[in-house]
Amino acid sequence: MNIRFILILLTGWFAGGVTAHADDCAPQSDLIWVKATYAQSGDTVIIQDGRFRLIGIQAPQIPRKQKFNTPGQPLAKEAQTFLNKLLANNNQEVGVEYDATKVDKFNRQLAHLFLRDGTNVQKAMLENGYALAFTSNQNSLHERCYFQAEQEARNKGYQLWDLAEKYPELHYPIVNSTELRRDDDGFRIIRGKVEKVDKSSTNYIVNLDTTGIRVPKRHWDQFDYTSLQKLEGKEIEVRGAGFLYKGAMFVVIDHPNAIDLLNPLNR
Repeated sequence: MNIRFILILLTGWFAGGVTAHADDCAPQSDLIWVKATYAQSGDTVIIQDGRFRLIGIQAPQIPRKQKFNTPGQPLAKEAQTFLNKLLANNNQEVGVEYDATKVDKFNRQLAHLFLRDGTNVQKAMLENGYALAFTSNQNSLHERCYFQAEQEARNKGYQLWDLAEKYPELHYPIVNSTELRRDDDGFRIIRGKVEKVDKSSTNYIVNLDTTGIRVPKRHWDQFDYTSLQKLEGKEIEVRGAGFLYKGAMFVVIDHPNAIDLLNPLNR
């Protein structure tokens, strides 16, 4: 048995029997197996007293009244319950895979999670309609897997996408830029036509009719400005946390995947 074959076998063994290969949903490195305590939300898990934020997804926000007094988003508790059941049905055991950035500004560890049977936890949340795909902190492992899983849930009208179809007045998880209200802040997808693409000394600027998309200079290395210019006149969907500033809605993005025409499924 040659050395190369032995190394392949060892890689598969450490990854829980799933080798790193062309399957973008599979682990791309060795996993660290740990016991999870519980899901704090649909995208945050407590593991050994530490908060682990699931890379690549954004689940509906749980209400937080004590510290931030922020309202919850639709299906937040259902997403949390789904993730807790997923953990409970697998003896709370998860395999942790890190990406380019391991800790965020809130001191949460950032990780992709897997189950012993090879299930990618993020993919499970997305394909069942309990989360949206979202790339941040330069963590892009499994990006195609995650956006594809979201698209499948969207095509089938699962959970968040069923909500969007039946209750468009909620403006969640998606809303037309022309229909935005002052209280439509927080994470969502905004759809609209690009009216202007420009750049200043501090930002790339992509303007919809009522929404300003901004790419701070520190993230320019992630973007191709020519690709942004080609968006002018096209209908796009941008995802991120919207905030109101001087009567207009703005979304600051740090990765091209935030715009549907630039994400892995459309590049």
